[in-house]
Amino acid sequence: MKVVNLKQAILQAWKERWSDYQWAINMKKFFPKGATWDILNLAEALLEQAMIGPSPNPLILSYLKYAISSQMVSCSSVLTAISKFDDFSR
Repeated sequence: MKVVNLKQAILQAWKERWSDYQWAINMKKFFPKGATWDILNLAEALLEQAMIGPSPNPLILSYLKYAISSQMVSCSSVLTAISKFDDFSR
């Protein structure tokens, strides 16, 4: 599978119901080694996708949790992404 952008990769993972571990492995395959996840705004992209719909998507939130625990993204980038949200009751 050829991935064009970060959001497309997240949606593909969600559609195929990848585990969080499988998601991290595949994300590292799709994107260059020099790219840092904070620059790619991974935390913001995951939060945006997780908040689509009547309730937060638990699978995509598990990807965010794994990204934090494995230090793919920094805690500060996650907090910055959260602070950009105006309303969580979509």
